[in-house]
Amino acid sequence: MATPEIPNLNPPWQSMTVDRYAALEQLTGMNVVKVGDIWWHQVRPFLYRPLLPYKKYDSGKTMAGLNRVGAFQFGVEDGQPHNSYLNPIMFEELDKYEIKALPYSAQKHIKKALKNGVTVSRIVDEKEFAEIAYPCYMCFYQRTKYSYDKRRTQKDGFARWAHTLFQFPETVILGAFAGRELVSYEISCVVEDTLCLKTLVNSDRALKLGAADLLLHTYRSGSREQPAIRQIYDSMLGQNPGINDYYFVRGARVLSLPAALRMHPAVLWLIKGANKGIYRRLLGLRHDQLPAI
Repeated sequence: MATPEIPNLNPPWQSMTVDRYAALEQLTGMNVVKVGDIWWHQVRPFLYRPLLPYKKYDSGKTMAGLNRVGAFQFGVEDGQPHNSYLNPIMFEELDKYEIKALPYSAQKHIKKALKNGVTVSRIVDEKEFAEIAYPCYMCFYQRTKYSYDKRRTQKDGFARWAHTLFQFPETVILGAFAGRELVSYEISCVVEDTLCLKTLVNSDRALKLGAADLLLHTYRSGSREQPAIRQIYDSMLGQNPGINDYYFVRGARVLSLPAALRMHPAVLWLIKGANKGIYRRLLGLRHDQLPAI
């Protein structure tokens, strides 16, 4: 299999501070709030987790600073008390990444994309992105019924979102093209020493061509060439086993990060009685409970 070339990332990723990353997330629609020294993301009504959920925080200092109504859950430093777990999906040991180390099924998808003539390049022009990414987004929306910020389903709303995104030159948008058609794109940025994969959008055609695998390969190869990037954060372990397995097969690791959950005991008891699924997701998975890879 021919080795795909890494697209020109010059200038490469520029690292963001957490404050800068919070501004990006807030302006593009996420509900974030700063309490003490930590930026929190509202993952569901009244439940907040750190904007960087893969990090460990000092439990005593963090708890002391929580003067806001709501439930808060955060990873704690080694040896500190915990009552739950967080399960971020990470790619580690970036310097060791090679295509030939991937399972056959993952290699096959990359090979399929190459055979179908899919190419990957960085999109650096706001107007071009707004124009060519909107049809791809709408195809994705119609297939998945993705409900986050429905303003993007209108062309002018999508253009406004793109304009906000391009006010942060630290973001990197890689697009997968079939000829001149953008069939898939993914948005990323580096926060401190971690590459955060933020938004992956696949058209129906992208799924048939294997474009997502070529994008992921490009991100992993590109980060391998930048020693300042220590790891890649993709997302939290989700409820869809198929999506989780997609990352496991490609070498991702699920962390079982001991976490403190600050929630009124009566509320937690009510959740346990009313919806055991939500209760289990709140508590997270210990290492021995993680799905086999």
